[in-house]
Amino acid sequence: MKHIFKQWQLLGLLSPLELKPAIEEIHHGVQFIAMVGKYFVENAPDDSHTNMEWIADKEVLAGNWVKAPKGDFRLAMRPKDLELIIYDASMNRIDACTLDGKTNVKACRWVEDHLDQFGEDSSKMNLMLHYEIPDHQTDEGAAYRLFDRSLFEEMAKYRANGDLLLRHFSAQYATASDVRTWPHHFDNGAYIPMVFGPEGEHLKSFSIGMGIPDEASEEPYFYITTWSKTGDNSYDHVPSLPSGEWIKSPFRGAILRASEVVQHKTSEAQFQCVFDFLEAGIKASLEIIH
Repeated sequence: MKHIFKQWQLLGLLSPLELKPAIEEIHHGVQFIAMVGKYFVENAPDDSHTNMEWIADKEVLAGNWVKAPKGDFRLAMRPKDLELIIYDASMNRIDACTLDGKTNVKACRWVEDHLDQFGEDSSKMNLMLHYEIPDHQTDEGAAYRLFDRSLFEEMAKYRANGDLLLRHFSAQYATASDVRTWPHHFDNGAYIPMVFGPEGEHLKSFSIGMGIPDEASEEPYFYITTWSKTGDNSYDHVPSLPSGEWIKSPFRGAILRASEVVQHKTSEAQFQCVFDFLEAGIKASLEIIH
């Protein structure tokens, strides 16, 4: 555990409640990555062709690889700079486009130019989503705004820290999915099936992740939830948690709000707060689904 603790970045420069406007800019900006996945990556039933992974050493959310006629590439977003980046097959940075001051039309044109460069048919590219995300001024033609860099830098730290611990815990289960960020709800998480039927079908599972402000919390939060095909998971006798709380709506499970994490003023204490929450919540969730 010590080796991952040293990678935790201290949070709390800003109140978690201040982060929402920056999150909205980033959330809408990464839809370019999702659309490249939708139109230029082989589609998967679970929509995973649109998701992204956090690459720690580059501080980016990177989309799936596009196997293009003129070489593999992937589109990524560096949240702290609100910047789209094209990487080649060796993860060399080919080009970048700051979204600050650009509209969806101009940003889409930049992506299309690079699709052409790699031999893809850019005419297939558009921003028609097959899911709904909250309305934003960029939908109506307004430009993206890197209005306060400190907000974007703080949110990038949340992404890095969350990915760090989610990978640590998911790695303990051979059945766990990869830790990925999904463009719809913009949460970062892993799905971990634990009980299987005679044909290998999933019967019970739990999920861990980090969410953005939504119906569960007005600020970023870590979460743990369970799923059962029969819908009979009982939370009637769950143990108390060292941090965070159990909730009944909008989902059954546990959440740890960022405001509770940043009450701790050292990296070690913040790390321990989230680590203890996930460890205890996972243990309780395993008891629920077995």
